Amino acid sequence: MTLLKKNIKLYAKLLQSVGRQGRGATKQPLSPLECAQYIKQLMEEENLDKKQVSERLGLGRQENLADLYKETDSTQVNLFLKLLDVSPKSQQLAGWGWEGPPKINFTTIFRMASLSHEEQDIVLQSVYKSDKKELISKDAMKIAGFRRENPDSTIGEAIKKILDLKPITIVNYLVVCETREKLNSFIKNNKDYEEKLLKILKGSIEGEFYELSANDVVISIAMDKKAYQTFHQQQEVKGIPFTEFLNEFLEDKLD
Repeated sequence: MTLLKKNIKLYAKLLQSVGRQGRGATKQPLSPLECAQYIKQLMEEENLDKKQVSERLGLGRQENLADLYKETDSTQVNLFLKLLDVSPKSQQLAGWGWEGPPKINFTTIFRMASLSHEEQDIVLQSVYKSDKKELISKDAMKIAGFRRENPDSTIGEAIKKILDLKPITIVNYLVVCETREKLNSFIKNNKDYEEKLLKILKGSIEGEFYELSANDVVISIAMDKKAYQTFHQQQEVKGIPFTEFLNEFLEDKLD
């Protein structure tokens, strides 16, 4: 794997993504999860702590001259790194505010950090499978609070009470990422895109693929652990962000 600091294009994307976090509707080139993964990689490669990596990425700087000599705030780095503690089956649902459903704002997902991975999966994928596909921060906090205050209750009861949704019974590994121009055009121009893309996946990757859907912004794919691991192994070999890898992987097989 190429060192991040020597991969100038990728390092620039990381700087651009974390620097724009929370600034209106400007699109970040990396997903929040990709940012978290590359921040961790940079810390390990350079032996940096959270304050040092914050300084390297231009995060947590003091804006007022009077605070110029105060320590760098590592809050933003902490938020990104928390994404790595979210269940792997559902963590790719984490998105930026501009993306909309089925992505869920990554700061909203943090509100359920106290839940187990299994409980996180049931909440996040119940929302994903619902008609509105939306989870707001206030409701995420209510779910975490309900479980804390009612330890003998189930996460399903919390979902029914607070979200008025039927909890799912089957949890899959989800890949949810932005589509680029060529893949997006294929999806818009082919009514049977689900069938065609699933056929490509099943013929190219070991494991099981269960369903696929897309909108104008993102593509969502449900799969088993084997397929998920194979996807990521191939992405790591290529040494590019997962969003870029998935788009290239599918686009190369569309012609």
